[in-house]
Amino acid sequence: MRRRPRLLGWFSRFRRQGVSWTTASRRNGGARRATSSRSAWGRQLHRQCVDWLTEFEDDALVLSFAAFAALGARTSNGLSMFRRAVDAPDADDKSNQVLLTGINFADHLPEQPQLMLGLSDEMMARGQENEIVYYRRATAYRKLGRFEDGLYEIDRAIDALGPGDALVHEQFTQERRSIILAQDLQKQIERNTQAVAASIAEQVDERIAAASTELEQRLNEASLRLAQRVDVAQEMVSSGLLKMVEILGLFVALVGFIAGSGAVVIKSHGFQERALSMLLVVGGALVFFALLRLVTTVGLRRVRPER
Repeated sequence: MRRRPRLLGWFSRFRRQGVSWTTASRRNGGARRATSSRSAWGRQLHRQCVDWLTEFEDDALVLSFAAFAALGARTSNGLSMFRRAVDAPDADDKSNQVLLTGINFADHLPEQPQLMLGLSDEMMARGQENEIVYYRRATAYRKLGRFEDGLYEIDRAIDALGPGDALVHEQFTQERRSIILAQDLQKQIERNTQAVAASIAEQVDERIAAASTELEQRLNEASLRLAQRVDVAQEMVSSGLLKMVEILGLFVALVGFIAGSGAVVIKSHGFQERALSMLLVVGGALVFFALLRLVTTVGLRRVRPER
């Protein structure tokens, strides 16, 4: 009885239409009609699972169909139903085949490839391996990006396939083409990624070099301006000190001149002598202020052109 669901499934696929109740009955016999008809009504599987579990609660095949429906419908209990079917006491290769197909449809599970490989490893350890197991393993390896392992498994599946299963052979060949295309696409992506990375690295290096050159140029200009300002400041300090010395000398000379002129004025006896002495003092003061003006003006002219 466990062989009937798989045979009916391939027969339905070969005919490209659902298997009717009459065909299922004729192929499976009266005593086993209930289980066989349920497999023939696979398109109503999701709605029938609740009733099936009520009648066959611990049957591994029914549990596997329930897990298949839950995984295909992406319900929250799909993974728990899958583990329950795997751990069922009467689990065999046919119930595990249904589970493999259900996991194959469960693209929403991130761990889907690992679940397929884990179940297929367990089936192979129990001697339940066949071309379908190899085919599912090839699909899992393709989704994991392990293309060489996938090609090895799909080649095993094709070798184990009988000569009369043309439609199944076509599907296996399509899977092999998918693996090769995915492998070529992955290599192309890697080459493009390397090319883009090299191009980006080259552009980054060029921009860094240009920025470094510009920064170095700005630093040199800033250093030059700073050096010029330091020179100007030193020149201003030197000029200021020199002017202070010159002005101090002029004031000392003025004090000496005024003191000498005052003595001359005091010692003068006549009006004319005193008038001449006063004129001499006034003239000396004017000469002092002229020299002071000259000293300050020359100092400013010497500093301004260098700013």
